Amino acid sequence: METSPSSGFGWFLCGQTLSGFGDRFTAFTAQSVAILVLGASSTQLGVLSATGWLAYPVLGMVAGAVLARVRLKRAMIAGELVRFAAFAGVAVTVTAGQVSVTQLLIVVAVAGAATVFVDISGQSLVPSLVGRGRLLSANSRLSGADSMTKLAGPALAGVLFGLAGPGWAAALAAVPFLLSAAARLPIRVAEERPGHRRDPPGALLGGMRQGVVFVWRHPLLRPLVCRSALRGFGTGAVDAVLLLFAYRGLGLSSTQGGLLMAAGSVGALAGAVLATRIIGRLGMRRSLLLTGLEGALWLAVPLCAVAEPLVVLLLIRLLSAVWLPVWGVLDAGLRQTLAPPGRQSTVHAVTRTLSFSAIPLGAVAAGFTGDALAARLGTPAGLGMVLAAGGLVAASGVLMLRKEALLDDRQVTALSVRR
Repeated sequence: METSPSSGFGWFLCGQTLSGFGDRFTAFTAQSVAILVLGASSTQLGVLSATGWLAYPVLGMVAGAVLARVRLKRAMIAGELVRFAAFAGVAVTVTAGQVSVTQLLIVVAVAGAATVFVDISGQSLVPSLVGRGRLLSANSRLSGADSMTKLAGPALAGVLFGLAGPGWAAALAAVPFLLSAAARLPIRVAEERPGHRRDPPGALLGGMRQGVVFVWRHPLLRPLVCRSALRGFGTGAVDAVLLLFAYRGLGLSSTQGGLLMAAGSVGALAGAVLATRIIGRLGMRRSLLLTGLEGALWLAVPLCAVAEPLVVLLLIRLLSAVWLPVWGVLDAGLRQTLAPPGRQSTVHAVTRTLSFSAIPLGAVAAGFTGDALAARLGTPAGLGMVLAAGGLVAASGVLMLRKEALLDDRQVTALSVRR
């Protein structure tokens, strides 16, 4: 069903942006409370960081099946209210001096479950909001807003924590979720109501299976999902050891490490702004293939041994991050175009579950491999090899896009019509 552009997309974009700030604020606040208030160990921090990702492998498929049977707008609002309530509870216990690491873990787990529903329902609603002919532009705007929150969010959260203290910071960090829920209320959209939504609510397992089978048998969606999983594994590995390589392998300072992280945010923001122009100029085929540069550029890490290491890493991080939103825009647009009305939530659930589950797997694999290689080859060489290998895995997913690379925009549109 083709829908006309909806003014509701403006409210949706506002809600997504506020939600993104809430994600960054609460992530920073939870870790800061754990470190500065509770004196958490590195192991506890690692578990706290991983807990939020566990919601996707545990609930991703279930969420896709559930969301195929409910109003997506209501699901997003409910999810935001759950996240607000969870982190507001942290503020109360911090102020009362009763907060604990266990409570933080429970809150992050609950909020992570709500995030899965907000994320998948949002992805599924976009085609109804803007029409399938405007998906690339809409996803580019959403990617730009997300990149902006990643760039500004942590800095604002740090200022907030320093000025207001842990209790008030935790309370204020939860507010964007409440504002996000309010911003979604004015959205007016005719949600697609496919026939299989009339299935009994207990048939969740069947809905999950149907989503997996549909994606696996589709000639384009299957390689896209596999590419997303490989990319998640590779980027998870890179992110896990990058700062270790910078600090212990190259002797960079914490200030230089901060610059390195900021370079990634700047690159991602630039990529989000330029995504539609890149796709418009190069076309879908070339743009898809060039997103492999996000990982391939990490093969240049050995240059740190012969050139100024900070400059090399900054350039790699900056240029690599540019291609992340380009991939995101194309990936989301193709999924939203190729998935029929009754499969939007399940298709997005399969993709999100596989790709986001691969991130912690890549991080764990990189940690063990990095320790082993550093012991044998030395820290700089060992961790540098892990960075390059992680980038190579992320880039190798492009080989799975050979079918998409043979298509142009009109052929993809034709396939979506024949689905």
